[in-house]
Amino acid sequence: MGAVHEQECPSCGAAMRFEPASGLLICDYCGKTMQIEPEQRSEFNGFDFANLSSHAYDASAEALPIYNCVSCGAEIIAASEQISLTCPYCRNNIVLTDKVSGALRPDGVIPFRIAPDALPAALRSFYKGKVLMPKNFFSESSVGKVTGVYVPFWVFSGRLFGRLTFRGEKSGRSHRSGDYIITDTHLYDLERDVSVAFDGLPVDASGKIDDALMDSMEPFDLTDVKPFDPGYLAGFVADRFDVPKEDISARAEARMRNTADSYLNAHAAPGYASVKRSGGRLTAELNAKYLLFPVYLFDIVFRGETYNFAVNGQSGKVVGSVPTDKGVARKRFLVRAAAVLGIVLVIALIRYLLGR
Repeated sequence: MGAVHEQECPSCGAAMRFEPASGLLICDYCGKTMQIEPEQRSEFNGFDFANLSSHAYDASAEALPIYNCVSCGAEIIAASEQISLTCPYCRNNIVLTDKVSGALRPDGVIPFRIAPDALPAALRSFYKGKVLMPKNFFSESSVGKVTGVYVPFWVFSGRLFGRLTFRGEKSGRSHRSGDYIITDTHLYDLERDVSVAFDGLPVDASGKIDDALMDSMEPFDLTDVKPFDPGYLAGFVADRFDVPKEDISARAEARMRNTADSYLNAHAAPGYASVKRSGGRLTAELNAKYLLFPVYLFDIVFRGETYNFAVNGQSGKVVGSVPTDKGVARKRFLVRAAAVLGIVLVIALIRYLLGR
């Protein structure tokens, strides 16, 4: 049997939950509130990511473990990546402590700041200005169950370093030759020793959630990271990382390299008309912190189609897709086309009247 931690009210024994608006643990039964006082740590040291063993990702090693609810004694089966849940029998909030202790303990957590009752206003703001959305979307659509999830992220720091070569181009003097103006162009082979530092680069570590959706949730304010405490998970779902280390580090390196390439092409050789990388390779040094980020997930169904939505539980940023009214889109296209054609005709008429 796995070990569990219950967020139990010390006054009445009922389940407590974390309330985003106040940042307190609240008992809905007797009204008691409690402050979360996590362990005091001056800094987050981060995981030894390079030496993280592969068994930490092996779902089969602990497939469908069974836990006992302390309140009602029921046996609960939890998926291997799940670390926080609600007992389906007594509704008590449970944290599976063997999955958040030792080498699996998160470095920190960003608590929910957006309460569930603030989501309708966030959605209305998201819909605002989307003129191609069907007018009856609100009346005919239905919102599914909203789930507050602490999504596991690796937050990387580190650097890319090495020697790169570039081809630089400078323009020289220009001179006329018959009907042509010829400009001399000089090409240079350049070498640069490069070191580019990165900090606070988040990469989601949950295989159940679309990577593009999670990337769109950024930014998260890392100054709000709190030392991990199970109390923040009370009343929410939480998962641990389940994506292999190699895949996560490859995504982090790819994001770092794309950013570095854009920056280096623009700044590696000032004074040149153009600079293009021609060779060399950068080596990556990576460190990572294991953090939990707050996200609300839900679906909206409209005319038989399901649209996935997510809300940043810290900032309220909404990410999702909405249907397009084809009739409205066609009408707007025709209006724009007519406007462009009208401008072209007016310009042609003016030129004709001026004799050009």
